[in-house]
Amino acid sequence: MGVINLEDLESGMVLAADAKARNGRVLLNAGSVLTEKHLHIFKAWGVTEADIQGVSRQDVAATAEAQADPRALERAQAVLKERFRHVDAGHPFMEELRRLCLLRAVKKS
Repeated sequence: MGVINLEDLESGMVLAADAKARNGRVLLNAGSVLTEKHLHIFKAWGVTEADIQGVSRQDVAATAEAQADPRALERAQAVLKERFRHVDAGHPFMEELRRLCLLRAVKKS
């Protein structure tokens, strides 16, 4: 199980926990299989992430990196190394921020 960002959710994934709107309203129960309609509803209600069975953030990152152009990945890593040079790279927040920046940079290229 893992909490996955909305942009990484795909049809066919199964919720491990209830998906809730910001106000706490349950939009979709645990065990439900996601569809494109659900993803649109999540966006409309401001859902930013969901707990998915059998998938972790590391899995999503590994898949994105494996599918990325190696040169684009290399360039993005070099840029991020420079941008993150003054931070504690071992801090969980900074690790996650760097991971998200890398994914976004690779998707743009």
